[in-house]
Amino acid sequence: MTNKMTIMRSPAFAVLALAAAAAQACRVAPPAQLSGAGEQVAAATDVAVAQVIGATPLDAYEVEYRFLVLDQLAGVDRKVFSVTGRAAPPQDQDGSFDRHRDFAFWAHGGGRVVNGVDCVIHPSFVVGNSYLVFLGARPTRRSFEQLDTVDGIVNPDDEWLAYVKARLAGQAAQHDGAPDYERLGRFIYGLQRIIVSGEIDRKTLAAQHAPDQLLYRAGRLEDEFDRIYRNHQNVPDPEMAAALREAIALKAALQAWRSSAGQ
Repeated sequence: MTNKMTIMRSPAFAVLALAAAAAQACRVAPPAQLSGAGEQVAAATDVAVAQVIGATPLDAYEVEYRFLVLDQLAGVDRKVFSVTGRAAPPQDQDGSFDRHRDFAFWAHGGGRVVNGVDCVIHPSFVVGNSYLVFLGARPTRRSFEQLDTVDGIVNPDDEWLAYVKARLAGQAAQHDGAPDYERLGRFIYGLQRIIVSGEIDRKTLAAQHAPDQLLYRAGRLEDEFDRIYRNHQNVPDPEMAAALREAIALKAALQAWRSSAGQ
């Protein structure tokens, strides 16, 4: 009887083990979903600014979102298209990263959507909102960014939209017309004016018992500085500017913490 029970239960245990392994594997996003902003736009073949005009549940999990194209930036012109995703997020979670000026958007792994436990991105949208949508390729975290509107018109000051438009139009938005060594030099000079060497070192801050949130921000910023230095040829100007703004904000937060802690 015991042997029979073991044999009958083995498939169930195997399925559970596979599910657990899949969930474990997707605690880290697939690398293709974390591609840089420049890489994503360089590979884009179908990009549109579009407004969600309807949403139809397909089952308990999936929703079909219908889009009205406001501006076809790349690919074949069309008036409408559909994207299958998951239920819409609360309105206050469907943000634009301050018109895509925030460091959190431009940093490695930034973007509005993340993968599920199945390692697949299942986007969600809010009916009536507008988005910059990348189709025709496996989605990344930046493939479905929400765009703010002013009086019903998409805000032209959105930095992600402006960058994508310029790159797709063949303009030198990535380099701002300057050689790479000049861009990198300006970035390093700007950084040195903001941050003193070692000021955001993770080990030093940890030894000083800095709050976890500040440790996280310092570590992420250090990693981003290193990535920009090593890969500056492919880093957009808005990404460098966002990193410098985060350096200013983090320095102010560290000063406020030290003042309150009496350091």
